[in-house]
Amino acid sequence: MEEILKQILSEIKEMRVDIRQVEIDVNDLKQGQSRLELGQQKLQKNLVDSLGLYTERIIDHVDDKTEVLNKRVFKVESEIERLSRQ
Repeated sequence: MEEILKQILSEIKEMRVDIRQVEIDVNDLKQGQSRLELGQQKLQKNLVDSLGLYTERIIDHVDDKTEVLNKRVFKVESEIERLSRQ
């Protein structure tokens, strides 16, 4: 009977060690999750900032091209008007 109790006690001690290790592992996982969440937030912010910057560049490019085309159209209209007056 005493031997059985010693075995049970020994197994309980081993279980405590295992439980401590599981607690350590869970804490490591929680810290890793926190780091991942922080990284995800930074990535989202950088993505939004980058998209805003690229959108502004696209708008500027389209505006520049539109301005050039408007000048060409104006020149053609002016020339047509001049020719129609002759």
